[in-house]
Amino acid sequence: MIKFFRNIRKSLLNEGKTRKYLKYALGEIVLVVIGILIALQINNWNEDRKNSRMEIQVLREISENLGEDMLSLENDVHLNQTSIENVRAIEKALKNNAPLSDSLMRSFGFVTFSATYTLKWSGYKNLSNIGFHILTNDTLRESITNLYETHYSFIKEREAAAKKTTYEYLIPRYLEYFEDLKTESDPVGAVPSKRYSPKNFETLKDDSDFLRLLHYSEQINRDNLYDLKLTLMQIKKTKNLIDDHLHTNDQTL
Repeated sequence: MIKFFRNIRKSLLNEGKTRKYLKYALGEIVLVVIGILIALQINNWNEDRKNSRMEIQVLREISENLGEDMLSLENDVHLNQTSIENVRAIEKALKNNAPLSDSLMRSFGFVTFSATYTLKWSGYKNLSNIGFHILTNDTLRESITNLYETHYSFIKEREAAAKKTTYEYLIPRYLEYFEDLKTESDPVGAVPSKRYSPKNFETLKDDSDFLRLLHYSEQINRDNLYDLKLTLMQIKKTKNLIDDHLHTNDQTL
Protein backbone atom coordinates (compact mmCIF):
# COMPACT_ATOMS: atom_id res chain seq x y z
CA MET A 1 0.00 0.00 0.00
CA ILE A 2 2.84 2.41 0.88
CA LYS A 3 4.59 1.54 -2.41
CA PHE A 4 1.36 2.23 -4.28
CA PHE A 5 1.05 5.77 -2.83
CA ARG A 6 4.75 6.41 -3.46
CA ASN A 7 4.33 5.53 -7.15
CA ILE A 8 1.40 7.92 -7.47
CA ARG A 9 3.43 10.78 -5.96
CA LYS A 10 6.39 9.99 -8.22
CA SER A 11 4.18 9.91 -11.29
CA LEU A 12 2.64 13.29 -10.48
CA LEU A 13 6.05 14.89 -9.98
CA ASN A 14 7.40 13.45 -13.21
CA GLU A 15 4.43 14.81 -15.13
CA GLY A 16 4.99 18.26 -13.59
CA LYS A 17 1.62 18.28 -11.93
CA THR A 18 2.83 20.08 -8.83
CA ARG A 19 -0.58 21.38 -7.79
CA LYS A 20 -2.16 17.95 -8.02
CA TYR A 21 0.81 16.52 -6.17
CA LEU A 22 0.34 18.97 -3.28
CA LYS A 23 -3.39 18.23 -3.13
CA TYR A 24 -2.68 14.52 -3.15
CA ALA A 25 0.02 14.84 -0.48
CA LEU A 26 -2.32 16.87 1.71
CA GLY A 27 -5.06 14.27 1.25
CA GLU A 28 -2.63 11.52 2.15
CA ILE A 29 -1.67 13.37 5.36
CA VAL A 30 -5.35 13.77 6.25
CA LEU A 31 -5.90 10.04 5.72
CA VAL A 32 -2.94 9.21 7.94
CA VAL A 33 -4.21 11.55 10.68
CA ILE A 34 -7.70 10.05 10.42
CA GLY A 35 -6.19 6.58 10.66
CA ILE A 36 -4.24 7.54 13.77
CA LEU A 37 -7.34 9.07 15.39
CA ILE A 38 -9.38 5.96 14.63
CA ALA A 39 -6.65 3.75 16.10
CA LEU A 40 -6.53 5.92 19.23
CA GLN A 41 -10.31 5.81 19.51
CA ILE A 42 -10.34 2.03 19.20
CA ASN A 43 -7.57 1.79 21.80
CA ASN A 44 -9.51 4.08 24.19
CA TRP A 45 -12.67 2.08 23.59
CA ASN A 46 -10.86 -1.17 24.36
CA GLU A 47 -9.33 0.39 27.50
CA ASP A 48 -12.76 1.62 28.64
CA ARG A 49 -14.19 -1.86 28.07
CA LYS A 50 -11.35 -3.36 30.10
CA ASN A 51 -11.87 -0.87 32.96
CA SER A 52 -15.63 -1.48 32.89
CA ARG A 53 -15.13 -5.23 33.24
CA MET A 54 -12.67 -4.68 36.09
CA GLU A 55 -15.12 -2.28 37.76
CA ILE A 56 -17.95 -4.82 37.57
CA GLN A 57 -15.73 -7.61 38.89
CA VAL A 58 -14.42 -5.68 41.89
CA LEU A 59 -17.87 -4.28 42.73
CA ARG A 60 -19.31 -7.79 42.73
CA GLU A 61 -16.65 -8.84 45.23
CA ILE A 62 -17.28 -5.81 47.46
CA SER A 63 -21.03 -6.45 47.35
CA GLU A 64 -20.48 -10.08 48.42
CA ASN A 65 -18.15 -8.92 51.20
CA LEU A 66 -20.74 -6.44 52.45
CA GLY A 67 -23.45 -9.09 52.44
CA GLU A 68 -21.29 -11.27 54.71
CA ASP A 69 -20.40 -8.28 56.89
CA MET A 70 -24.09 -7.49 57.39
CA LEU A 71 -24.80 -11.02 58.64
CA SER A 72 -21.75 -10.94 60.92
CA LEU A 73 -22.55 -7.54 62.46
CA GLU A 74 -26.24 -8.35 62.85
CA ASN A 75 -25.15 -11.37 64.88
CA ASP A 76 -22.95 -9.04 66.97
CA VAL A 77 -25.99 -6.83 67.53
CA HIS A 78 -27.87 -9.88 68.83
CA LEU A 79 -25.00 -10.85 71.15
CA ASN A 80 -24.73 -7.35 72.63
CA GLN A 81 -28.49 -7.19 73.14
CA THR A 82 -28.37 -10.62 74.81
CA SER A 83 -25.62 -9.38 77.13
CA ILE A 84 -27.76 -6.39 78.14
CA GLU A 85 -30.76 -8.65 78.73
CA ASN A 86 -28.65 -10.89 80.99
CA VAL A 87 -27.49 -7.90 83.04
CA ARG A 88 -31.11 -6.85 83.49
CA ALA A 89 -32.07 -10.43 84.45
CA ILE A 90 -29.39 -10.39 87.17
CA GLU A 91 -30.51 -6.99 88.47
CA LYS A 92 -34.14 -8.15 88.55
CA ALA A 93 -33.25 -11.39 90.36
CA LEU A 94 -31.22 -9.54 92.99
CA LYS A 95 -33.93 -6.93 93.47
CA ASN A 96 -36.66 -9.58 93.91
CA ASN A 97 -34.56 -11.88 96.14
CA ALA A 98 -34.88 -14.68 93.59
CA PRO A 99 -33.06 -17.96 94.37
CA LEU A 100 -29.84 -18.86 92.58
CA SER A 101 -30.64 -20.93 89.50
CA ASP A 102 -28.81 -22.41 86.51
CA SER A 103 -30.22 -19.73 84.20
CA LEU A 104 -29.06 -17.00 86.58
CA MET A 105 -25.54 -18.50 86.71
CA ARG A 106 -25.52 -18.46 82.89
CA SER A 107 -26.55 -14.81 83.04
CA PHE A 108 -23.59 -14.14 85.33
CA GLY A 109 -21.34 -15.77 82.71
CA PHE A 110 -22.62 -13.59 79.87
CA VAL A 111 -21.65 -10.33 81.58
CA THR A 112 -18.02 -10.75 80.49
CA PHE A 113 -18.94 -11.03 76.79
CA SER A 114 -16.75 -8.94 74.47
CA ALA A 115 -17.57 -8.56 70.77
CA THR A 116 -15.12 -9.25 67.94
CA TYR A 117 -16.09 -7.74 64.58
CA THR A 118 -15.13 -9.93 61.61
CA LEU A 119 -15.10 -7.77 58.48
CA LYS A 120 -14.22 -8.63 54.87
CA TRP A 121 -11.68 -6.32 53.21
CA SER A 122 -10.62 -8.34 50.13
CA GLY A 123 -12.82 -6.48 47.62
CA TYR A 124 -11.81 -3.07 48.91
CA LYS A 125 -8.12 -4.03 48.89
CA ASN A 126 -8.44 -5.17 45.26
CA LEU A 127 -10.07 -1.86 44.39
CA SER A 128 -7.25 0.03 46.11
CA ASN A 129 -4.65 -1.97 44.16
CA ILE A 130 -6.40 -1.44 40.81
CA GLY A 131 -7.14 2.23 41.42
CA PHE A 132 -10.29 4.13 42.36
CA HIS A 133 -10.32 5.74 38.90
CA ILE A 134 -12.14 2.68 37.51
CA LEU A 135 -15.27 3.68 39.47
CA THR A 136 -17.33 5.80 37.11
CA ASN A 137 -19.90 6.85 39.70
CA ASP A 138 -18.60 9.57 42.05
CA THR A 139 -21.35 9.00 44.64
CA LEU A 140 -20.57 5.29 44.72
CA ARG A 141 -16.83 5.89 45.07
CA GLU A 142 -17.39 8.33 47.94
CA SER A 143 -19.76 5.92 49.73
CA ILE A 144 -17.33 2.99 49.47
CA THR A 145 -14.29 4.92 50.69
CA ASN A 146 -16.30 6.50 53.51
CA LEU A 147 -17.52 3.07 54.65
CA TYR A 148 -14.12 1.41 54.75
CA GLU A 149 -11.84 4.30 55.69
CA THR A 150 -14.16 5.90 58.25
CA HIS A 151 -16.82 3.51 59.56
CA TYR A 152 -14.84 0.26 59.41
CA SER A 153 -11.70 1.84 60.83
CA PHE A 154 -13.70 3.52 63.61
CA ILE A 155 -15.63 0.40 64.61
CA LYS A 156 -12.41 -1.65 64.83
CA GLU A 157 -10.89 1.06 67.04
CA ARG A 158 -13.98 1.00 69.27
CA GLU A 159 -13.81 -2.81 69.39
CA ALA A 160 -10.20 -2.62 70.58
CA ALA A 161 -11.10 -0.01 73.21
CA ALA A 162 -14.07 -2.07 74.48
CA LYS A 163 -11.91 -5.20 74.72
CA LYS A 164 -9.19 -3.34 76.59
CA THR A 165 -11.70 -1.97 79.11
CA THR A 166 -13.43 -5.34 79.48
CA TYR A 167 -10.31 -7.45 79.92
CA GLU A 168 -8.19 -5.00 81.91
CA TYR A 169 -10.82 -3.41 84.16
CA LEU A 170 -14.18 -5.20 84.18
CA ILE A 171 -13.27 -8.90 84.15
CA PRO A 172 -10.56 -8.91 86.87
CA ARG A 173 -12.90 -7.14 89.33
CA TYR A 174 -16.01 -9.06 88.29
CA LEU A 175 -14.46 -12.53 88.62
CA GLU A 176 -13.51 -11.84 92.24
CA TYR A 177 -17.17 -12.42 93.12
CA PHE A 178 -17.23 -16.00 91.76
CA GLU A 179 -15.71 -19.27 92.89
CA ASP A 180 -16.70 -21.66 90.12
CA LEU A 181 -16.34 -20.75 86.44
CA LYS A 182 -17.52 -23.31 83.89
CA THR A 183 -17.93 -23.27 80.12
CA GLU A 184 -20.67 -25.52 78.82
CA SER A 185 -20.65 -27.06 75.34
CA ASP A 186 -23.45 -25.95 73.03
CA PRO A 187 -24.53 -27.14 69.56
CA VAL A 188 -21.98 -26.69 66.79
CA GLY A 189 -21.79 -23.05 65.71
CA ALA A 190 -23.35 -21.66 68.88
CA VAL A 191 -21.54 -19.47 71.38
CA PRO A 192 -20.39 -21.62 74.35
CA SER A 193 -22.29 -20.87 77.57
CA LYS A 194 -20.39 -19.73 80.65
CA ARG A 195 -21.76 -20.73 84.03
CA TYR A 196 -20.52 -18.64 86.98
CA SER A 197 -21.28 -19.60 90.58
CA PRO A 198 -21.04 -16.71 93.11
CA LYS A 199 -18.97 -17.00 96.28
CA ASN A 200 -21.78 -15.42 98.29
CA PHE A 201 -24.97 -14.92 96.30
CA GLU A 202 -26.91 -13.43 99.22
CA THR A 203 -24.61 -10.42 99.59
CA LEU A 204 -24.54 -9.42 95.92
CA LYS A 205 -27.76 -7.41 95.99
CA ASP A 206 -26.34 -5.03 98.58
CA ASP A 207 -22.88 -4.78 97.02
CA SER A 208 -22.70 -1.39 95.30
CA ASP A 209 -19.37 -2.23 93.63
CA PHE A 210 -20.85 -5.35 92.03
CA LEU A 211 -23.91 -3.46 90.82
CA ARG A 212 -21.63 -0.77 89.39
CA LEU A 213 -19.75 -3.43 87.41
CA LEU A 214 -23.06 -4.66 86.00
CA HIS A 215 -23.97 -1.14 84.93
CA TYR A 216 -20.51 -0.69 83.40
CA SER A 217 -20.91 -3.89 81.38
CA GLU A 218 -24.31 -2.74 80.15
CA GLN A 219 -22.91 0.63 79.08
CA ILE A 220 -20.11 -1.02 77.09
CA ASN A 221 -22.68 -3.11 75.23
CA ARG A 222 -24.93 -0.11 74.63
CA ASP A 223 -22.00 1.78 73.10
CA ASN A 224 -21.27 -1.27 70.94
CA LEU A 225 -24.87 -1.35 69.74
CA TYR A 226 -24.78 2.31 68.78
CA ASP A 227 -21.61 1.84 66.72
CA LEU A 228 -22.88 -1.38 65.13
CA LYS A 229 -26.19 0.13 64.04
CA LEU A 230 -24.50 3.15 62.48
CA THR A 231 -22.11 0.90 60.58
CA LEU A 232 -24.92 -1.40 59.43
CA MET A 233 -26.84 1.59 58.07
CA GLN A 234 -23.80 2.65 56.03
CA ILE A 235 -23.20 -0.91 54.80
CA LYS A 236 -26.80 -1.24 53.58
CA LYS A 237 -26.64 2.16 51.89
CA THR A 238 -23.38 1.35 50.13
CA LYS A 239 -24.47 -2.16 49.11
CA ASN A 240 -27.70 -0.80 47.62
CA LEU A 241 -25.70 1.73 45.57
CA ILE A 242 -23.37 -1.01 44.35
CA ASP A 243 -26.18 -3.42 43.49
CA ASP A 244 -28.10 -0.71 41.60
CA HIS A 245 -24.94 0.16 39.66
CA LEU A 246 -24.32 -3.51 38.84
CA HIS A 247 -27.90 -4.02 37.74
CA THR A 248 -27.68 -1.06 35.35
CA ASN A 249 -24.16 -1.58 33.96
CA ASP A 250 -23.47 -5.30 34.16
CA GLN A 251 -26.02 -5.99 31.41
CA THR A 252 -24.36 -3.56 28.96
CA LEU A 253 -20.99 -5.38 28.83
